[in-house]
Amino acid sequence: MFVNTANNQHRTCRAEEYFDIAIGKTPPRKEHQWFTTDSSDVTWVSISDMGSCGTYIRRSSEQLTQEAVNKFNIKVIPNNTVLLSFKLTVGRIAITHGEMTTNEAIAHFKTDNPYINEYLYCYLKDFNYQTMGSTSSIATAVNSKIIKAMPFVIPTDDEISRFHCLTAPMFKQILNNQLENDSLAEMRDGLLPRLMSGEIDLSDLIS
Repeated sequence: MFVNTANNQHRTCRAEEYFDIAIGKTPPRKEHQWFTTDSSDVTWVSISDMGSCGTYIRRSSEQLTQEAVNKFNIKVIPNNTVLLSFKLTVGRIAITHGEMTTNEAIAHFKTDNPYINEYLYCYLKDFNYQTMGSTSSIATAVNSKIIKAMPFVIPTDDEISRFHCLTAPMFKQILNNQLENDSLAEMRDGLLPRLMSGEIDLSDLIS
């Protein structure tokens, strides 16, 4: 729809002209009281988390206390926001499921347009990040200013609407599949130790 069709109605702008792009933050690492592994605390996403989450992200390996979020003015990302990693590992993409925060290596593309996220996700997935930066090492060349200035090709309103109608059910199914997989994994992790310890006996079922 977008790659193979020439359309002189498309225009290209800086990404920050279309999106409200924010960057995450890390509290002082030496102050351990700000970091937890309690899933009830504030989800704090790293690039590593983005590498293992799939299309949507809802959990992280570390959390922040609410006090840390308030004290260090860490941006809270709304649900259904597209994330992009841009330091060390450039170009990992995920969509938030629920509110969360990230470290300073991840940009948040916030928008009031509810129809643009599927296009944005695919656009960022297909973007050639080797064209960005000023040195031979893409891992060290890209910074937040470059991310905010990256070119963004804007389809027409009609194209965005049609693409959303086509792909939104697919993304919803992807999310549902991820949630189901997570639920099954949690069930497995809860049952396996009980099976191994003999707390649960399946001998009658096997025989």
